[in-house]
Amino acid sequence: MALALIQMKFAVLRRDLSGPRATWVFSGAVAGLVMAASTIAMATVDAPDPGTIRDLLAVLFALWTLGWMLGPVATGQPVLRAEQFALQPIPRRRLALGLLGAGFVAVTAVVSLVAFAALLVFGLRLGTVPALVSIPALLLQLTLAVLLSRLMGRLFGALARSRVGAVLGAVLTAAMIVVASSGWIVFSALDAVLRTGFSPAFSTVVRALPSGWGAVAVEASARQDWLMTGLALAGLVLLLVVLWVAWNRSLGPARWSRPTVRGSSADRAAPRGRASLSPTGAVYTKELRTYARDPQRLQSLIVPPVFAVLSAMVPLAFGSTVFLPFMGALTALMGAATCANLYGQDGTALWLTLQTPGSERAEVRGRQLAWIVVFTPPSLLLTAAGIAVAGQPDLNPWALTATFALLGGGAGMVSLVGIDQLTPGPDPRAAKNAAADHSDVAGQAFSMLFLALTTAVPALCVTLAGHLLHNPSLLWAGVPVGVVTGWVAYVMLGQAAHRNLRKRGPELLSLMRSGKQQQQATSGQAGVSFIKILPAHRQRLLWVSFLAGCIALFPQALVPTMMKLSDHVEPLWFLALHMRPEWQWPTVFLMYAIGVLAFAVAARIAFTGMKAVRAA
Repeated sequence: MALALIQMKFAVLRRDLSGPRATWVFSGAVAGLVMAASTIAMATVDAPDPGTIRDLLAVLFALWTLGWMLGPVATGQPVLRAEQFALQPIPRRRLALGLLGAGFVAVTAVVSLVAFAALLVFGLRLGTVPALVSIPALLLQLTLAVLLSRLMGRLFGALARSRVGAVLGAVLTAAMIVVASSGWIVFSALDAVLRTGFSPAFSTVVRALPSGWGAVAVEASARQDWLMTGLALAGLVLLLVVLWVAWNRSLGPARWSRPTVRGSSADRAAPRGRASLSPTGAVYTKELRTYARDPQRLQSLIVPPVFAVLSAMVPLAFGSTVFLPFMGALTALMGAATCANLYGQDGTALWLTLQTPGSERAEVRGRQLAWIVVFTPPSLLLTAAGIAVAGQPDLNPWALTATFALLGGGAGMVSLVGIDQLTPGPDPRAAKNAAADHSDVAGQAFSMLFLALTTAVPALCVTLAGHLLHNPSLLWAGVPVGVVTGWVAYVMLGQAAHRNLRKRGPELLSLMRSGKQQQQATSGQAGVSFIKILPAHRQRLLWVSFLAGCIALFPQALVPTMMKLSDHVEPLWFLALHMRPEWQWPTVFLMYAIGVLAFAVAARIAFTGMKAVRAA
């Protein structure tokens, strides 16, 4: 049985390597191997205390194990699942063994094996016996990661279609985005860690985690502490047995939660107030209830504030509070990005609007009002809290200006981008339990980030002028200007959105009805995503431009700007802060220009690809 499942997994892997997902598989494999090589490199660095390398490896192995555990949140459950064999007379234990063996047949498993080989390198540096101890240790660590991933996949599969699961998935998604966007800050502290080591409390915690027991066993064997070596390895074996039993039991008949979320009672569901009597009020009420009941919408609501708080916490770990006042602005910006496919998330419900001629304006305004109502309170609350905690008055006008401008710009953009760049996805009743199973909205989210930021540029320019001219009145004038530009964006972009909806409504409904799979079959292209129909060189240019724009605009321009404005300068890896004082601001502006130019190139490529998809 195990051999048959492993062969099936090999067949799936061969198809992935030769099918439309091959680009993603190879890209992910290369990125993973680079990270694995970095992990091995950490095992070769020198430190005054060998225990520092042990703790460093324990931290890295904890991150690798965490990645395995969180993988099902983004990618969904494995290709081979127990439910697919429910009608087969296969004993549960044999099925569990086969599925576990199939779990090792994956690119991620190979990459992780390379990363855990850092234990072998660490052991070779310490001697022959530690090297021998490292071999079973790294195999146990890899098995631990695979088993934890399978168990977490079962757990997330049970929770993802409920509101509790949506909140949990949103928090984990936000954490992964923060790690991907701000993880570079950790490397800036590597030199200090190698010199002084981790704090005793932190070192104790990482060694106590099962992900660090392999490193503990190898280091203990070098000290001939056989008791600690045996305890660490035996602990891994015992933990694997416990996880195996738990996973074996979880493969029983599925009794997961209902795929739909129960609403309120009939009385509570009745419209309330004068606002609900108008067409706009009806759409507004429907939208608010959708945000509260639909797990996918709930994730769009939870991810932005969690992302903002975690992003501000990263520099706070190094004593910098410059991001705290901007938590509200980040919430508004990410709120626009997570709601970029607002109409696509509702599936074919668009036909209700098209069946009522003249209702397009109410449809758009109701959605805009609901978006403002759900994102304004957390944005303003986080801005106020960040200002109070940061204690940097110089940043207050910047934070308030950005927050008000982005709230108005985001409300205007969500409907316009959602209609103009609608991406078909599954109806809510058929929605799966992982982000990768939903429609591909990466292009929309990137476009939204860029477009929403442009709506805040006029107001921020006023604040910048006030700062450069040392004029407090002009500095604070950016706040009312941000309110005005936000209102203008809300009105004008909303008008453009409902005109576009009236003009393209039947076309959009046809696109939603054809759906992702049908479009794949009829377009003759590799996939519905605009990225996949682009030539390879334009795909590379798109991603390089986007990556360069992110690096130039945020860490190399925005962060140095905040540091210089707050007079809390930590050069770290910020190029401008390593320049002579008279060249620092020009370097910052150069980075802004490079970032905007790179995003403009990426956006142009994206729009070209989207037009090609619609024309196909």
